Amino acid sequence: MKKGFTMIEMIATLLLVAILAVSVVISLLPMAQGLMQVRDNAAAAQKARLAMARVSREFTTITNVVSSSSSAITYDFLVPAGAWYATLRHTVALNGDELQLEGIPLCDNVAGFHLAYASGFPAVIDVVLTMAGELGGNAYSNHIVPRNIQGP
Repeated sequence: MKKGFTMIEMIATLLLVAILAVSVVISLLPMAQGLMQVRDNAAAAQKARLAMARVSREFTTITNVVSSSSSAITYDFLVPAGAWYATLRHTVALNGDELQLEGIPLCDNVAGFHLAYASGFPAVIDVVLTMAGELGGNAYSNHIVPRNIQGP
């Protein structure tokens, strides 16, 4: 009697191992894709939060709204200049899929940027930033009351 495995036993074993390996890879693939999607969504959310924080900080120091539309606003604000303050003018606008401050991108992959400016005392600016996404995107909003706009 010979010791060892026959060729048919070896082929059958290799076939079973291959089937097992393919099933493991197929079951792990959706998990890896989900992990990639979560990472991309987290990066987009972080960009949106940073853009909203910058816009909120800018809008808090507004002294005068020069012009506004539903997707752009031009405003004056104060900056320290020695013992006094100087007035500068900035524009925040949606350009294509980029939210820009003076032409510098704050955030990309923007599906929508909506501004609602209510003059009066106190003046109020409502900002809604909607990010593009596979599942419809996320919306970020803020209600800002500029502290330097003088009342009537």
